[in-house]
Amino acid sequence: MEYIVSGSDIKKVDEYAIKRLGIPSMVLMERAALSVVDLILCNEPKDKKIIVVSGVGNNGADGVAIARILSLKGYDVTIYVCGVRSSASPEFLAQLEIAKKLKINIVREMVHADVIVDAIFGVGVSRNVIGIQGKAIRLINKSRATVYSVDLPSGINADTAEVMGVAVKADYTVTIGCHKIGTAMYPGADYCGEVCVGDIGYPIDAYDKCKNAAKYVDNYDLSLIPNRPNYSYKGSFGKVLIIAGNEEMSGAAAMSGMAAYRVGAGLVRLFTAQENKEVIGKLLPEAVVNTYDSEEFDVKSLEASIAWADVIAIGPGLGTGDIQNIMVEKVLDSKKPCVVDADAINTIAKNRNLYKKLHAEVILTPHLGEMSRLIKKDVDEIKNNLFATAKNFHKKQFANLVLKDARTVIASGDDLFVNMTGNNGMATAGSGDVLTGIIVGLLGIGVDFNAAAVLGPYIHGFAGDQAAKRVSKTSLMASDIIEELTTLFK
Repeated sequence: MEYIVSGSDIKKVDEYAIKRLGIPSMVLMERAALSVVDLILCNEPKDKKIIVVSGVGNNGADGVAIARILSLKGYDVTIYVCGVRSSASPEFLAQLEIAKKLKINIVREMVHADVIVDAIFGVGVSRNVIGIQGKAIRLINKSRATVYSVDLPSGINADTAEVMGVAVKADYTVTIGCHKIGTAMYPGADYCGEVCVGDIGYPIDAYDKCKNAAKYVDNYDLSLIPNRPNYSYKGSFGKVLIIAGNEEMSGAAAMSGMAAYRVGAGLVRLFTAQENKEVIGKLLPEAVVNTYDSEEFDVKSLEASIAWADVIAIGPGLGTGDIQNIMVEKVLDSKKPCVVDADAINTIAKNRNLYKKLHAEVILTPHLGEMSRLIKKDVDEIKNNLFATAKNFHKKQFANLVLKDARTVIASGDDLFVNMTGNNGMATAGSGDVLTGIIVGLLGIGVDFNAAAVLGPYIHGFAGDQAAKRVSKTSLMASDIIEELTTLFK
């Protein structure tokens, strides 16, 4: 698992490496420059003209070092110093002196280039960009050049991901050491293009000093999924109960069930409205289907299904009302590991007695609207404070939270996570139902409870990204995500 930190915290990491460990700042700077150079060497032939637009702080010093290395490798490189040299950092002045001795072209205004390296600000922006730097950013954005930003697109606030008046729209961003909030979250993420993390040798324990650190998972973390033993049977991989699908909502139940099976669940039982039985039997013949009558609800049938299950998901397409109140209450009272989604969340939001029954074996998966109803806060307030919202809810209610947005934030165990997979094509009907099925399926096959809350969104987004490559983001449907799960697990 990798880190996401604020701009102020990465400065503490840098300080720890330099002052506590004694790694010279110029050594870290050289490694940062090389991480950007490596990407440019992979992408850009030597006939491309390159201009490095540098500020006069340490981000600018990185930029000048990049210019030097590229020049020595045979590229036609120009440096445009964008700032007042009287306020320059010692590292910048040292790098500039080296560049002068190598007779690298240094100019006082923008010139045409095929490639632009943006090294104006990095993580150092705390107020709106104006003056010569603002003009430079606008010129960069008007150009047709390929743009590489160093650490962060200039003009993006590293702590909040806000656009500080104007910001560079990069094609590539090489973020140094680890992701920043500004590269991971929106709107900043929209300005980064393709993001690479440049490893410059920060020690892992340096990140322990970061108060605002979050984490994200990558493919290596799929090792948290247990191997399937050869000597096994269907009961070895979990008895999964999914309570979903009011009348005319058979698709939600079926897709959740399909997703649970595709991540390896051994037995899936759907508890759904009786009107859905025939359709679900055709869509998902592998599932056991128990039904309820909305007019004469049989609580004992529900209780029997809950008693049978190892893990439970409740909510997709469920509707709200008296029956749903009973369903949610019975699931929460069982104290079994469960995923609570969609209308089950809306039911809890309407009934504070149910809210009080949330416990540490619950994973809630609300989108912003559902979260707003659940905690009685405005959507915009939640949107602007995703980290704090998730952290505070988890601390008070103990339940794990998967707060769904363009970047899903997960509060699980003692940590905060950001899911870095997925795309806007997944903003489509049924996508959330698939996520619910994936998470409960992972619980069924024995994935650790906290890990399932984090791996579920990652797998869901990864499958969505693969599906988008196959069918396009515009055409992507929830069923495409399920189909790609088979490829992922290959």
